[in-house]
Amino acid sequence: MSKVTGATRFIAFFSQLKERKVLRVAVAYIVVAWMVVQVGEVIFGALKLPEWSQSLLVVICMLGFPIALVLAWAYEVTPEGLVHDLDGRSGHEVPISSSQHVPVAVAQRPRSSIAVLPFEDMSCDQDQMYFCEGVAEEILCALNDVEGLRVAARVASFQFGSKSADIVEIGRKLNVSVVLEGSLRKSNDQIRITIQLIDVHDGYQFWAGQYTHDLQGVFEIQEQIATAVVRAMRLSIGESALTRPMTKNTEAYDLYLKGNSYFKRPDKQNILYARRLFERAVEVDPNFGRAWANLASTYAYDYLFSRPDDNLRQQAMNISEKALRLSPGVPQVHVARGISYSIFENYKQADLEFDVAVGLDPDSFSAWFTWARSKTYEGDFEKAAAFYQKASEARPGDFQSVLLQMSLLTDFGDAVGAKEKAEEGLQQAKEYLEVKPDDYRAWNMGAFAQQYLGKKEKAKKWMDTSLANSPRSSLLSYNAASFFMITGEKDKAMRYLSEAADSGCLNLSWLAKDSSFNSVRDDPVFKDIVERFRGVS
Repeated sequence: MSKVTGATRFIAFFSQLKERKVLRVAVAYIVVAWMVVQVGEVIFGALKLPEWSQSLLVVICMLGFPIALVLAWAYEVTPEGLVHDLDGRSGHEVPISSSQHVPVAVAQRPRSSIAVLPFEDMSCDQDQMYFCEGVAEEILCALNDVEGLRVAARVASFQFGSKSADIVEIGRKLNVSVVLEGSLRKSNDQIRITIQLIDVHDGYQFWAGQYTHDLQGVFEIQEQIATAVVRAMRLSIGESALTRPMTKNTEAYDLYLKGNSYFKRPDKQNILYARRLFERAVEVDPNFGRAWANLASTYAYDYLFSRPDDNLRQQAMNISEKALRLSPGVPQVHVARGISYSIFENYKQADLEFDVAVGLDPDSFSAWFTWARSKTYEGDFEKAAAFYQKASEARPGDFQSVLLQMSLLTDFGDAVGAKEKAEEGLQQAKEYLEVKPDDYRAWNMGAFAQQYLGKKEKAKKWMDTSLANSPRSSLLSYNAASFFMITGEKDKAMRYLSEAADSGCLNLSWLAKDSSFNSVRDDPVFKDIVERFRGVS
């Protein structure tokens, strides 16, 4: 932990005086005041004013000196006039015991939109990417609570990674004015975060900061960074503190972030890895509501995509209830509760939980997306499509929520709407692949859009690319089976469906509603696959 010396404080204070032009104002005031006194001496004598009038002029000039300095500190002259500036004109702040900030000139006008990139992992073993992304995401979520500040969605900004060079291009694609990028070094019980704010209009850095603390102070650092960023962008913070409901135990937090890194990969093995980590997190901190919520969701998704086992869904229900008792005001908790009701087919209660989640956070992609999935299981395709649309609005550029609308609109006969979503989703998938060309999900889902739009050769090429690039994913095997049913390649479709079933990941509820398999429901091969999966599960 770094100590702040008297010299450091003096240098920081002197730097602020220069940045705010206080010294310049002081010198100018003294020169002008001296001139006023000299002129006053001549004029007062000529006018034969009493001697005390000269003394009064000197006193007035002396009293005006500190007032001028205070005004110089608090206000800045800009082309728009005087701007109140209590936060300073640079990224430099007087360091407190745990952090130091690097002084860099700040812009002269407010900025109202920002994208947060994942931090670069500067740790010796390069094994802290999950922690880098987790901390950056918490800062992003905190900034998202600031009124008047538009924040690019996590998936949209994190797709660019932590080592992107063309900040101007990133800003253009995300339609933001500022990009926050940085690095994180974690060593034993110490953490150092270095960040900078880049103006995407000219590509220049206008604020930077460095924060060093023991690991116990990671939550304080996140709040300090969010606060400093808002001030640097010349926005007001308001009364609400930039804090998120979170554990105070850093070991539990580390396990939670590591669990999230697996939980975001939708396949059986990663869900199981995530579950173990969330279980360890709640062992360390039994009051960690968000970890309990994600733990409940691992059981729900295991039930949906792996084994239709009553024990799994009962675990999801029990654990989500515990999460709700601990953190009733967190949208994530109500989402977990909603999906738990959904797998019990209690859709009315699920709707109530999802409604609470979006009431707490109307821009929650997770809440809208999961609610749409629940309505799909229920068979209410029209509402499912509407909620996927809400999800796409909450996360602009998300190809998945758009292309899932295409499928649903097709099922209830809206050909015009389906075509529109196919074109929109395909374009978003193409833009995403420009940044992440090896993302097999974009190739996979984009293949359906290509097929719907009549581009059959491209559709097959996209699906083949998806299957060639992907790890052995049962979800993608299922998607491939559905795709090849649409293209009329039944044998190929049954092979991939069998592969999905053998891997222990086949959602029978979804399969029952998937119209692409309608023509083979009485086929002996199809029936054998379903029965074999039921026997394995």
